[in-house]
Amino acid sequence: MPPNSTLAFDDGAFVADLKTRITSARPTAARAVNSELVGLYWDIGAAIREKQAM
Repeated sequence: MPPNSTLAFDDGAFVADLKTRITSARPTAARAVNSELVGLYWDIGAAIREKQAM
């Protein structure tokens, strides 16, 4: 970076917008992770039931 250049992140509105986007994306990400975990736990339960039936 040149010595006299300014940083692109000096704009408070830009940073505030990024924070808002991150905050609003978190619930969607949490639901996706929870959905995957429920599927994993369901598969683990099925595998345990199969082993117990042997």
